[in-house]
Amino acid sequence: MDIIVLRFNGTDGIVSDVLKVFVVKYGKQWDGRETQKIVGKTPLEAAAAVVEDYELPCSTDDFLTQITPLLYDQ
Repeated sequence: MDIIVLRFNGTDGIVSDVLKVFVVKYGKQWDGRETQKIVGKTPLEAAAAVVEDYELPCSTDDFLTQITPLLYDQ
């Protein structure tokens, strides 16, 4: 989890790049409005903010399960 926490700090843009691709599968477009809400958050807190604000039809846990492999691949 430490790697994901560091990446959610947004220092390298990896999270934004992954989220741009990820939210498309739900018919959404990542516009970066959540960047300030996820910076410095734990993965669970950041995921909850994205799921809620983008009204994604999945739970926070499902979101993390789906996005974690994408982050590790980067």
